[in-house]
Amino acid sequence: MRLKDIVLIVAVASLLLLSGCIGQDAKVVDSDGDGWDDERELVAGTDPNNVDTDGDGYWDPKDENPLDPDIPVPRVTPTPVETATPAQRPTIVPTPTSTPPIELEITYPADEATVPRVAKVGGRGGEPGMEVKIHVYTEREGGRLVSGNWYPDADGNWEAEYISLWPDRGYFAGREATIYAQTTLSIPNRTTTYRSENITVYWG
Repeated sequence: MRLKDIVLIVAVASLLLLSGCIGQDAKVVDSDGDGWDDERELVAGTDPNNVDTDGDGYWDPKDENPLDPDIPVPRVTPTPVETATPAQRPTIVPTPTSTPPIELEITYPADEATVPRVAKVGGRGGEPGMEVKIHVYTEREGGRLVSGNWYPDADGNWEAEYISLWPDRGYFAGREATIYAQTTLSIPNRTTTYRSENITVYWG
């Protein structure tokens, strides 16, 4: 075929396409992007520029009644998933520890009593096995710990004998001495000291 004939055929085909005599595929347009092209929207009566024409929350292609907002597509309610209830942890209640009586007191001699140079001191407070110590304070000697081993009985009573309140020499009748009792409880990680109130006595 000659070049002149080929040019003639191309020119005639172009004219036929432009005149519409030869069919060609039309471009599919979906203005609102909901999956229905504009032509199908027009046939269904829906709005090609609105994905949900009746405004019921369902896009037109997914809506069995895209023009009636009162007839939505039934939604499926998901079945609730059963969850295991975690087991509660047992509450651990600490075992209370026994606490000795806090009050440690001297019951005799009485406060401001007149006593001899060597006296007996008694009192209550504490538990068996807790050593009670007697402290004496005088103006000349200051404070001193009186030696001895005194322990409360089952009822918490204790008695300390032969407590030397004043030395043999250098003191006269009417001199003053202050006495107090003290005991200590030691348990793991803690040491607690209990002390009685002061008792003031006079040599007479």
